[in-house]
Amino acid sequence: MSQTGKRGLFMDYSQHNMVARYEQVELFSRGEYLRRINGVRDIMKQKNVDVALFLECAEETYDHWLTGRRFLDYVIIPADGRCFGVLYSEFDESSCMVSGKADYSRYILQQERYEDPCDEMTFINRLPDEKIADLIASGNPSRIGLVLPDHMNAGLFDALTAKLPKAEFADITLDVALFKAVKSDEEMFAIKQSVKMQRKIFEALPQMIRPGVTPAQVNKEINFYLSELGSSGCVHGMLQNKGNMDTPAIGFAGKDPHIPIGYGDRLFCMLEANGPGHQHVAFGRHFCMGDPSPAFAKSVEIAIKTHSYAVSLMKPDSLTLAQIAVKTRKYCNRLGYTLMERVGWNWMHSLGAYYYEQYSLEDYSEDTPLRSNILLHCHPVTYRTYPEIDPNLREDQMILNTYFITEDGAQDIVGIPLDLIVLH
Repeated sequence: MSQTGKRGLFMDYSQHNMVARYEQVELFSRGEYLRRINGVRDIMKQKNVDVALFLECAEETYDHWLTGRRFLDYVIIPADGRCFGVLYSEFDESSCMVSGKADYSRYILQQERYEDPCDEMTFINRLPDEKIADLIASGNPSRIGLVLPDHMNAGLFDALTAKLPKAEFADITLDVALFKAVKSDEEMFAIKQSVKMQRKIFEALPQMIRPGVTPAQVNKEINFYLSELGSSGCVHGMLQNKGNMDTPAIGFAGKDPHIPIGYGDRLFCMLEANGPGHQHVAFGRHFCMGDPSPAFAKSVEIAIKTHSYAVSLMKPDSLTLAQIAVKTRKYCNRLGYTLMERVGWNWMHSLGAYYYEQYSLEDYSEDTPLRSNILLHCHPVTYRTYPEIDPNLREDQMILNTYFITEDGAQDIVGIPLDLIVLH
């Protein structure tokens, strides 16, 4: 279904299935899913693990990444043989007022069952913990690898230890997360489609942002086009009006989005959305309506300098995210400004298939040197001050962008200049 040539990746769309009207077209080939499963099995061999158990798969989209399906509770990968995806149990009649009499057909899209994209996976309904333990214990494993072990419930743990009293547990979360962060050719193809989609919208913004229009109207239009172009799930297109260029903004989001834009306003637009294949890209730029004031222009300049410095440090097998954050903080201080107090993982982290994957403030890779072929989302947050109003008053200022890490350093995959965009 896919071929890699000198010119890049070429996809054959003829065999792809529309899962549902508002779902993504599944882009990835069966070979891609097999690559992912085999990658997990390679880690299992390295860690001397007989079976891998993925817990609470939806938290970081291991369900979709391994199987092409969402809303799986567990994924079980033995050293060889069939893998199992265990469906969530929450979709039942327990919340109905009259149990047993609810008609769920109106909630279900009437369509023919689509062909599962992953040949290696068998899907089963949610079973009692004892039955899940039977499935895991069927190969008599001596060492069980856990991904996201904090989500192991007491019932399943007790059932496993009863059936396999001598078995050991190993946390392989970091190893799998780092493998998952390295993008394949097919994943990069999907990422580039997401970039193209969002660039089309961003390039139209100067015509959409004008005096008398409200941010709410622009946001509605942005998100409509994101959906029409192929984004689904966590679609996030946001224009914020921070108000007058030399007046402190009201909170992070600025003015009420239903207040019309006027001359002298400064705005920030952020696009964080996925495209075909659910691959997520994020970027954000500053706008102003009319010529910028010197103080506002300076604050954007400092944000760009700080951002660019952090990006210059993004090289494989060199620094960790935490080390880059420390160096960036010192650089910002030398400029006479302050970087957000937190260590760094809240403004620089890896990106995955869904909005909430690795966007949490708990990136596993914070203390691991960067690798080639990963994506990094970067937005160091500097502070703009207003000493003439209050010496203790400060306001967040940042530039967002997404980078692909290569042997030569960070490659900007968005391709839109970081500069302030002046509208007239």
